[in-house]
Amino acid sequence: MFARNKINIYDYTDYRKFLQDFYELEKSLDPTFSYRVFAAAVDVDASLLVKILQGKRHVSSKGIEPFVDFFRFKEAKAEYFREMVVYGKAKTDEDVRKHFEMLQKMRPAVCRELDEARYRYFQQWYYPMIRSALDVFDYRGPQDAAALAEACIPKLTASQVEKAVEALLQLGLARQRKDGRVEPTEAHLRTQEHWLSATISDYQGRIAELARDSIANTPKEKRDISTLTMALDSKQIQKIRDILAETRKAIVNVVNTMPAQICDSVYQLNFQLFPMMKKEER
Repeated sequence: MFARNKINIYDYTDYRKFLQDFYELEKSLDPTFSYRVFAAAVDVDASLLVKILQGKRHVSSKGIEPFVDFFRFKEAKAEYFREMVVYGKAKTDEDVRKHFEMLQKMRPAVCRELDEARYRYFQQWYYPMIRSALDVFDYRGPQDAAALAEACIPKLTASQVEKAVEALLQLGLARQRKDGRVEPTEAHLRTQEHWLSATISDYQGRIAELARDSIANTPKEKRDISTLTMALDSKQIQKIRDILAETRKAIVNVVNTMPAQICDSVYQLNFQLFPMMKKEER
């Protein structure tokens, strides 16, 4: 197999993406290579293999070792592949985080650097806030970190600000202008990684805590926190979600008309809709 030595397993945390990329590369190098040939080599049904490569099914626990043997993985890579499968099957936020962090420990530093930066961005609630703050605050380097940290609500440390800016620059979410000022870019961080749902849950939980704290710490005239408790037909909840989505878009459009040079604050806006009671189905 030509592609076995041309694809680096440590470039991946999604084992199905790794298998798909291997198949496509091998197919490009050897036109006779097919799903049926690949399936026979790893002792699975060809239709099941296709679904695995498409991300619709998982390799069974018993089916892992034939893949390890097929790729002739040595001990470290074999263990990494096994851990990728476990990570891919993880369902709870706790298990997703645990196995993702285990994978990061097993990867060479050069392979994990960007993934860790993405992970930190979604894991640390204040990274997106610092990115928006760069529109408001004249930040030119570590010498300004303490002043920006002091301006944040709640206050951060200079070290936290420095690490956040470093990650933003690394991810292309901020850039340093010729005059030295660091400013946010228009880039968006898009990822389909399995760990995203777990870190987003953590982020939303921390932001909800900050909203609660603002009730006690922020004057009423500088915030708007309201609640609405209502009876709904849960089968029509999507109508409410659609209205919220349109509202978010409308607010973003208004904010986008505000030039950065006139902005003096960073605000957090939360929409929260969740069930508080449900009748039993009969």
